[in-house]
Amino acid sequence: MCGYKVVLTADETLMCNYGGNIFLGFMTTGPVSGFKPFNVVMNFLLKPVPVDSNGRALTAPLSLRIIESILIDSNVVKPNEIVVTHPKNLPKVISNDTRIIGVSVMDPKGLGPASSTFSGPYGLIHSEPYSAYMFKKLIRSEVMQKARKWASIVVGGSGAWQLNIDDMKKLGIDVLFIGEAEEEIPRLFKKLIEDCRPEKPMIVTANQSHSIPRIKGATICGLIEISRGCGRGCRFCAPTMRILRHKPLEDILHDVKVNVEAGQKNICLHAEDVLQYGGTAFKKRPDLVFKLFSSVISIDGVKFVSVSHAALSSIAENPRLISDVSEILGLAKSRWLGYQTGIETGSVKLIDKLMHMKPYPFTPKDWPNVVEEAFKISSDFNWVPAATLILNLPGEKPEDVLATADLIDKLKPYKSLIVPLLYVPMIDSHGHKARRLLEDADDAYWQLYHVVWRHNMKWIPVLAKDYLAEISPKIGLPIKFFISFVKSFINTLIELKLSHIKTLEVTRKIET
Repeated sequence: MCGYKVVLTADETLMCNYGGNIFLGFMTTGPVSGFKPFNVVMNFLLKPVPVDSNGRALTAPLSLRIIESILIDSNVVKPNEIVVTHPKNLPKVISNDTRIIGVSVMDPKGLGPASSTFSGPYGLIHSEPYSAYMFKKLIRSEVMQKARKWASIVVGGSGAWQLNIDDMKKLGIDVLFIGEAEEEIPRLFKKLIEDCRPEKPMIVTANQSHSIPRIKGATICGLIEISRGCGRGCRFCAPTMRILRHKPLEDILHDVKVNVEAGQKNICLHAEDVLQYGGTAFKKRPDLVFKLFSSVISIDGVKFVSVSHAALSSIAENPRLISDVSEILGLAKSRWLGYQTGIETGSVKLIDKLMHMKPYPFTPKDWPNVVEEAFKISSDFNWVPAATLILNLPGEKPEDVLATADLIDKLKPYKSLIVPLLYVPMIDSHGHKARRLLEDADDAYWQLYHVVWRHNMKWIPVLAKDYLAEISPKIGLPIKFFISFVKSFINTLIELKLSHIKTLEVTRKIET
């Protein structure tokens, strides 16, 4: 079991199977204290991925599987010199032979949109999110810091942008890696293995890669990367700034088979917009998208194929494709396909100013109609959106918020989930003032909150009944209890609060 030169891991919020439902991973952005019913659910949800007798995780985050493949394929290490494991298993796999401990991060300081909204100083409950708490717990653990006497701690991943040199010094991080790993990681890891730990913390920034490697081990919830980047250029979103690239179909099918061989029956295709597969930011290839789905679902052992993200404009543009994919997947009212998507705002002005390519091939002025049409198409063919809104966008005015509220009100007939998130600038946003979710909410925001809350209270029980039907009762029952608690108790309190605010608003208007 000893002799691993490279040990790859992530904190407990990432090294978890989420009961087989990857979207439940968003619960890890919730508060670690301040709301006990939520903490009870999290105790059931955060169960470690299983490991074999050699300490190897049987399933692991896609990011770690990619790093594992890169290092083996580039001959930096041999297959028996690298291990992906759960943090609880680190004492068994770290030895004097270990030269690098690589840690994948998604939200190390709780600065992501979801964690900022539900937790932290600006969020719903002013407590540290699980994502940040568990990351610090891992990095500061005795086994990690003891290993720094002879090994380098390298941190990277989609959340690496949140960290800086001061954080590295406080936490005991030797190298922070920002960017795509395929081209730069082999050089970096080879140097660290040969030269040992750097004398002082260093930050390495890498460029975009030209290819996406095949994986060698199964991923959590069967997540398979099919494309990278977006190309729409929304000013608040890093992935949209990256060039759109696709993984060859034969490589995707290879990754699917790796997961099936490990016992994964459900596959989740990951891209910023799955419906862009094979095409460009300006031209879709519905034929290649259909071929992708039909090829994956036809592999022996695959029970279901889901997706991570789909763009509303792509759905509105290609209703026939949605119909065809639904047919080959055998979708029905109780067997639906959930996907993440971004409404972001109902304001034509903000769409035109900040994300004018988001509606393409439609125009910014079409956006509200595009959203409503995409929701209708989704409903007709049993696709269910989990759609985000972005609050406090640069330049936002009350009339923009009210436009969003009007749009959400029109979506009430369609099975869906609406998630408001606070704007988080990933680059310096000069002059932009942060807003607290509740304390800084004005009348327009409370109107939006009211519409969103009533929409979700209509559809969450329906979604939960279907979504949790196949989940382990050990996880499903606590979540069902939590939803019941929210609907019967929290909902009453919130409706009273919103009604009181509405009364004050009407009174104030009469007085003026």
